[in-house]
Amino acid sequence: MDSSPWRAGQGRLARHNQMVLLARGEGDLADFARDVLAGRAKPEDLLYRSYLSEKTLEAAHAEVDEWHALPEDEQQAAIAGAEAGTKAEIAALAALDLAEPDPVVEDDDHDFGGGVMKSSW
Repeated sequence: MDSSPWRAGQGRLARHNQMVLLARGEGDLADFARDVLAGRAKPEDLLYRSYLSEKTLEAAHAEVDEWHALPEDEQQAAIAGAEAGTKAEIAALAALDLAEPDPVVEDDDHDFGGGVMKSSW
């Protein structure tokens, strides 16, 4: 890959949608995503600042250890498919419609005494 597909228009939309999905959750990654969406942080800040809890970092380190434990041929196969996988992930994220639905207004049959007031006029 010459330049990151995340920097193109579709990639930026995909990253935004990714942050919206993360922000809907709970925990340190959700907090970080909300900071990104609010303009208080940039996605790359995750690499340079301590946003993540020890528990999240331990999980990330475990994933790295699993990668290193893979046989060389499996690592090479994953590397060979990474560009296509990244492009597919970007396309899927960019295609999401994450517009907030209109809030549901519950029907309230109670008229708060409107009929009584009207009859007294």
